[in-house]
Amino acid sequence: MTICLDSEVQNLLAAWGHWVLADGTGLGYTSPMARLIREHVGERSKTRTTIFITDDQALRVENLITTLCQYKPVEGKVLQLRYIENMSDSAIAKYYLTPLKYGEDSTKKVSAYQAAKHIANAEGFVAGFIISEIRKEIGNL
Repeated sequence: MTICLDSEVQNLLAAWGHWVLADGTGLGYTSPMARLIREHVGERSKTRTTIFITDDQALRVENLITTLCQYKPVEGKVLQLRYIENMSDSAIAKYYLTPLKYGEDSTKKVSAYQAAKHIANAEGFVAGFIISEIRKEIGNL
């Protein structure tokens, strides 16, 4: 049995992004991160499909993202831009990474490849943490 962990992590993060923005839609918990981010989320051109995630699962993912933001703030922010604000690699590179690296007035630009690299690193962190939790659970059986 082969499991594609990358797509599983991406689906989990997408569901978490929906959960963060779903304030007031019947979920039993309001995300603290949603309160911080909600003011900064602009109008989206892409529609989102509903992905189910329990409050407990979403809180576990949120704790992972919070930990990631503490140790790797750029990767944490890029992950939030991708899965909460639904930004593309090129938009993340243009509106977040380029001003961060070169300043607002620079003519230099960060490539979408660099944004994708940051996203992949952040997703790898989440995947690694999930694997370590599974190993802990198996060890406690």
